Amino acid sequence: MQINRLSSGTEVIDSLLNGGIEHGAITNGYGPPGSGKTNLTLLFTLSGLKEGKVGYIDTENGFSTERFFQIGGTKENLKNILYQNPSSFKEQIKVMHKLKDLDLKLIIVDSMVSLYRLEINKENFTEINKALAKQLAFLSFLAKEKDIPVMITNQVYSVNSDEIELSGRDVVKYWSKCLIELKKVDDNRRLAILRKHRSLPEGKKVEIEITEKGIEKAKFRIF
Repeated sequence: MQINRLSSGTEVIDSLLNGGIEHGAITNGYGPPGSGKTNLTLLFTLSGLKEGKVGYIDTENGFSTERFFQIGGTKENLKNILYQNPSSFKEQIKVMHKLKDLDLKLIIVDSMVSLYRLEINKENFTEINKALAKQLAFLSFLAKEKDIPVMITNQVYSVNSDEIELSGRDVVKYWSKCLIELKKVDDNRRLAILRKHRSLPEGKKVEIEITEKGIEKAKFRIF
């Protein structure tokens, strides 16, 4: 069966993903602050806009029109981004349901867990995790029903000096058919590692640079 993919518009990311993110599935880019997660979503947003409208749920106020224009976006493009900015975890699911009957070519949620982390505590842990699972199940349904890619980003926390864990842990891992870990190497360089994929080898990695144009293959350095 042929799997449709949405290109990132940049060769280095497409080489990691064998052409781009898959239709009908959730792709999850995760990493610490400043690791390039939002830059990745903006690149895929630009590609999605070539096909039609894009639904963009921004829970961290991270969407920068200045950055969007810098990497090639236009004011005309902005008209085809259905931008939602929920202020609570309950509102997050409401704005997701607004996307159900719209003709979209891509859905972005940046970040999936920032509002979740603000609300979860020892008392409501089970309830909030069930709500997170329902939201992810709904996004998975939209991806399959519309045959489009869904891309989410995820925050992380430290388990120890050598290990990080995704916020939402197994719930998020289960629903994400592709996991891309982003690690910060220095101010501009990042490491993108494929941690989970339905058809590609885990552990595949590329070194990238955040540039004015977007994301590019890291240049060779002599130390």
